[in-house]
Amino acid sequence: MSKTLKEITDQRNELKEFFENFVLNLEKTEIFSEIQKNLADEVFFVGCGSSYNLALTISNYFERVLKIRTRAIPAGEVAFQKVPDLKEEGLAFLFSRTGNTTEVLLANDVLRKRNYRTVGITIEEESRLAKESDLPLVFPIREEAIVMTKSFNMILLSLMFLADRIAGNSTERFSELVGYSSEFFDISWKVIEKIDLKEHDHFVFLGMSEFFGISLESALKCIEMSLTFSEAYSTLEYRHGPKALVKKGALVFMQKVSGMDEQEKRLKKELESFGATVLEVGEDGDIPVSNDWRSAFLRTVPAQILGYQKAISKGISPDNPPHLEKTVVL
Repeated sequence: MSKTLKEITDQRNELKEFFENFVLNLEKTEIFSEIQKNLADEVFFVGCGSSYNLALTISNYFERVLKIRTRAIPAGEVAFQKVPDLKEEGLAFLFSRTGNTTEVLLANDVLRKRNYRTVGITIEEESRLAKESDLPLVFPIREEAIVMTKSFNMILLSLMFLADRIAGNSTERFSELVGYSSEFFDISWKVIEKIDLKEHDHFVFLGMSEFFGISLESALKCIEMSLTFSEAYSTLEYRHGPKALVKKGALVFMQKVSGMDEQEKRLKKELESFGATVLEVGEDGDIPVSNDWRSAFLRTVPAQILGYQKAISKGISPDNPPHLEKTVVL
């Protein structure tokens, strides 16, 4: 079994164990109280690639539940000081799976010099980010493949849970979603397996707010693993130009959002009239899951499976994507 496939399938059982052994204990840690104490009027979330998509998704959720202003910024823009009106002091979350991404480390230096408290999010305890950030948050996740899969979802679950605990919200919904995770994985696998992927050479992922970050990450998985033309947009933005590319062979994944049934139905009908195949992820969708924003940590799973299956159908090894490394060093 390839490393990538193993790490995708690990989630079927690991999510529950990770939730019970790590996430539920986050509130008891010193890092939890330090983040709570250092929350400011504006919080930065900084990363590259998948870690930027993760930062964007979490940024939206923090703003939603904590009622504070947040900004998700590509690490390179912070590292090379291209962010307008960068304030003095604040709190910043910096994301790097390996903890050694050049732009993230440079961004950490820039922010600390401006008196920001930096939270270093990584899975590598001996990494530079873990050692150089003010508040290292190292996740007990082992991931060896070049393409980021399970760690994205586990970190997302953890930080959304953390935001709700800081806000004093009930976290019971997370328990329910984690309990559904193995069934969701099985449904996702069966749905993707039924698609004749040789008939599709254009993948589109649509979602709003937190689910837009999920859509960006979904498109990236398919690009990295299968070298397939993939793109992501905020759901209704797809009408404003990009739909010109839709024809037979396009496979569209629509992340369903509460209160948008009529708009989603119209868009689906329109895209299908152009020849696209449209699959809905969400309540009453082709791949059913709650429309609660908290379900975001599950919603990249179909695209991870799709990227892997498409790679295999093209005779490509998802473990060895061309031109890519696990850590980007400038």
